[in-house]
Amino acid sequence: MIFDKLIERREEINANDWKSVYSFENGYDITPFELEMRESTYFSCIKFISESIAKCTLQVKKETEKGEILAKDHYLYDKLRLRPNEYMSAIDCYKPFVALAKHWGYSGLFIDRQGSKIKGLYPVKITNVTIDNAGLIKSTMNNKILWDFESVEGETGSCFDKEIIILRDFTMDGIKGKANRSILRESLDSSLKSQNYLNKLFTNGLTNKIVVQMTSDIKEEKELKKVQSKFDRIYSNNGRIFTVPAGYNIQPLNLSLSDAQYTELRKLSKEEIATSFNVPLSKLGIMRDTAVSEEQDNIKFLTDCLLIIFEQIEQEMDWKLLTPTEREMGYKIRFNINVLLRTDSKTQAEVISSYVRNGVYDLDHARDILGVEKIGGELIITLPSGQVLLSDLLSGNVSYLNKKVGDDNGGNIGAG
Repeated sequence: MIFDKLIERREEINANDWKSVYSFENGYDITPFELEMRESTYFSCIKFISESIAKCTLQVKKETEKGEILAKDHYLYDKLRLRPNEYMSAIDCYKPFVALAKHWGYSGLFIDRQGSKIKGLYPVKITNVTIDNAGLIKSTMNNKILWDFESVEGETGSCFDKEIIILRDFTMDGIKGKANRSILRESLDSSLKSQNYLNKLFTNGLTNKIVVQMTSDIKEEKELKKVQSKFDRIYSNNGRIFTVPAGYNIQPLNLSLSDAQYTELRKLSKEEIATSFNVPLSKLGIMRDTAVSEEQDNIKFLTDCLLIIFEQIEQEMDWKLLTPTEREMGYKIRFNINVLLRTDSKTQAEVISSYVRNGVYDLDHARDILGVEKIGGELIITLPSGQVLLSDLLSGNVSYLNKKVGDDNGGNIGAG
């Protein structure tokens, strides 16, 4: 049976002590959650991925003899497409679901069942996983995995694996997830420090630290205190300019950004973070001389980054939201990824026209894609002239092979 759940260790610390507590030596990520999300590239990657997934509508489809059709009569059709629960739209539900998985390693959609029907889906953060102490293979229990979760409003709970849809970022065992940030902690830490340094530099009016050095040779402690007291009295500061008393010398302690190769190192750090998420640099506003077209970047982003997430969610939903009978009937849940493959109007016109000419799209379907009013009635399918079936060509059952032409005497001569 399920053994006792692991006890989560909690402790209160001073906010200024986070660097010593959350250190690499102590087994923690170098930067805590709040600071990691302040890193612009890291935040942009998670935001871009989660929004790209959320804007692709989830659809319930059914396989028929004539291909896949939208199963608009299924009770999950509107729920998955518009409102997974009473309080969230589909986009607002799926965005945190994907974002939590990317940041924490895995996340869940809690399934609120009402009898045999699905009442709602709620995005939750996974806090712990408990596996039957007999193991996944040797255990004879029906429920071998228990998930602990925390909802958006802070509500905590536990459920078995069949009651929650799990999305894992990266996994070595198929159960526990691991986030990119645990691998990128040094790059994230360096990027955050460089960003913080630049912020402080602007706060100080682009003026770096200076040292005030005495030009006299006073060595007695009492005399030094008198001089220090005198300096304190005549010191004034209006935010950027202050007076320096006679007998003192000011030297700047500057390390120029160019000497530190600040720009190159910061760009390299951003590229490492983006590459780990498989997000094209063009999506983050970083352009290269060897950059490909935007359309090619979209395809690369879809195949290298998003496709695996689509497949994960679809497989989980097919297994946990649909009954075995519904799956046997051909029902399945799929994302409409055509949203991500939209091109410019000229390219779209060429593609659709080609499909219509070759009989792939019927005329009304093409008009529906373009948002033009349908003609209605029976299907209108056009095919190009001059094309024949290979089987007819080999058997000689083609019109021009059997055609007879008239001779000069009015007789018929075979076309041979």
